Amino acid sequence: MSRRLRKAATRHRAVAALVVGLAVAPAGCASHELVRADDMSAAQHRNEAQREQAAADKEMARTQDAGAAPARSDPQAFDPNEGPHRRAEAAREHARQHESAAKFLERFEDEACVGIPAAGRAACPLLGPLESLEDVPGGVRVTFADKSRVKTAIAEMRCHYAYARARHFDETVGCPLYMKGIEVRPSLDPRAVEIVAHDEATTKLIRARAREQATFTRGRR
Repeated sequence: MSRRLRKAATRHRAVAALVVGLAVAPAGCASHELVRADDMSAAQHRNEAQREQAAADKEMARTQDAGAAPARSDPQAFDPNEGPHRRAEAAREHARQHESAAKFLERFEDEACVGIPAAGRAACPLLGPLESLEDVPGGVRVTFADKSRVKTAIAEMRCHYAYARARHFDETVGCPLYMKGIEVRPSLDPRAVEIVAHDEATTKLIRARAREQATFTRGRR
């Protein structure tokens, strides 16, 4: 093979290796994207934290098998521990993020449910008795027959929303009305509460599910 052909073959192999490396690199990073609290439930975050910590421990065990690192006086020497150390630190950071997310969701629930014992947080708040239920921008306004019910209803609704959020809005353990992205707020009418969202799809669900759950005083809708 001529010198020119050998150089061309070498360049081809180098480019091929670079392309393969670029294709594989994102897959290695995808499992360590920034963790968001609402990605999963608090319990799932804790499970992921344990899994990532176990992965970090496994990588650190590999460094013991790889042998001692090269002397610092030779920075160009190959360090067999560099890869495992890097992967272990990434796994530990991911574990910390999952643990923080779990604590955030649990704290959010506890703060929203002050005075409501854990056993009572799963119960669906009673949407009524109502005098009326009407659409407003983003959702619905529910007007209670008893004005004194409003304050308690808001507290119950916000607590159950936090309870559902900490469980990733699993409908098997929460009310269908309490889904990701809703807001429960007092209305300008002191007898009423508004349940709203910021997107059209959730707004439609709020309106449909509120009407399914609402109870009215006799003769009212």
